[in-house]
Amino acid sequence: MSHIFISYSKEDIDFVRYLRALLENEGFAVWMDEAQLTPSARWWKDIEKNIDSCSAFVVVMSPNAYESDWVEREILRAENKKKPLYPALLAGDPWSRLANIQFEDLRAGLRSRPSKHFLDSLRQKIAPGKPRTVQFTVVEGDITSIDADVIALKYTQKLRGADEIVAVRLMAAQAVSIDQAWPKVDDSLYVDTKGGVKAAHALFVGVPILRHLGYEQLREFSARTLGLLAETAPQTQHLAMTIHGPGFGLDEIEALISQVNGYFDAIQSGQIPPALQRITIVEMSANRVERLRAALEDYFADGSKAAPMESGWGYELKITDAPQANVVTPAKPAKPHAFVVMPPDKSLEDVFYFGIQGPTHAHGLLCERIEGAIADEDLLNQAKVRISTASAVIVVLNNADALTYLQLGYAWGANRPTILLMKEGTALPFDMQSSLVYESLKMLESALTGALDDLKAKGAI
Repeated sequence: MSHIFISYSKEDIDFVRYLRALLENEGFAVWMDEAQLTPSARWWKDIEKNIDSCSAFVVVMSPNAYESDWVEREILRAENKKKPLYPALLAGDPWSRLANIQFEDLRAGLRSRPSKHFLDSLRQKIAPGKPRTVQFTVVEGDITSIDADVIALKYTQKLRGADEIVAVRLMAAQAVSIDQAWPKVDDSLYVDTKGGVKAAHALFVGVPILRHLGYEQLREFSARTLGLLAETAPQTQHLAMTIHGPGFGLDEIEALISQVNGYFDAIQSGQIPPALQRITIVEMSANRVERLRAALEDYFADGSKAAPMESGWGYELKITDAPQANVVTPAKPAKPHAFVVMPPDKSLEDVFYFGIQGPTHAHGLLCERIEGAIADEDLLNQAKVRISTASAVIVVLNNADALTYLQLGYAWGANRPTILLMKEGTALPFDMQSSLVYESLKMLESALTGALDDLKAKGAI
């Protein structure tokens, strides 16, 4: 496959890079001379070689390009070599010297999209290569330090978690004000970060408050994020996000899959930035990164939606050749869940991940909890909602605090099946003879499996 040569003025470099990304996303190979920014002795020879070997010559018309001697020389070279010319109007008026050729109107700049006629004309001269894909990966790191074009964050009508950390940094950099109007539900805020974080821009997407934020809402959030960027920042090549839901009462794996399904909803409907090349999920916990990657390996195992990247860990998400507007994959029925009540004690992390999560998932239940301390009414209300709708409530009594017992009382009041767990030697303020006592994580896993088996036999789960 040969390539498209783009002739342009260096003053229009940002738009031309965007145009190149658009064409590459259509499967074309594109060559543009970025050496004119740092000329070398072989500069013109390289240009001649790539004009001579191209199958199509696109010239970006603008007042800057009109005054450029180098653009004129490139056009003359292309004409002498009888290359098909494709004028693209970025600014100003069409050029009289190319008046006999229909031009492509791209005066919308970074919001431009090549027309079907323009792309079809190019395809008649040059066959696109492999279908477009978007790289998707999960990495360990800090969202404030990721080198991306845009970081996208949900705003649950209150700053919390990653969006609060980013917002504080943006305030310090004067990218947003202290009295900033944050986005309401179905609204968004797109800002230049001004160096407050490493990414160039931040997108805050307004979503419902926590107790109304479930897996379907996460799916809609990630699809909407791509759609918003397609409208607001179509030049976006690298989008970074955190995993949303874990820590605030949702199952980490189901939350991830919901988020990924939202990406595919956007892809299927064609509502993605045309320049998009990468989506990165950034997670601070190395252990969670391992679990999320393992879940995605299972999810992508059949190869229908994605293929493993050739190097490094990640997947190439397949882009639909003929997007269908407003087509969304039907949602599956909501899965039943168990809610885990635990004290905010970091020493109990292994209890959750190695003793509780495995047996819970094995019984077809999502495993949900709120990580850390319940520090405000929103989180307490979220806990109440997840408890009241749980198929089972699992309570860890080791180092139990007042909020642990408050949630246990709420579970009893809501008539939810409860399973009480405590490590041998744990001192309680009153007798809890119904507790399952364990010595090791292996014993805990076995005891919880038996308790869930009993609930299943009774038809409770």
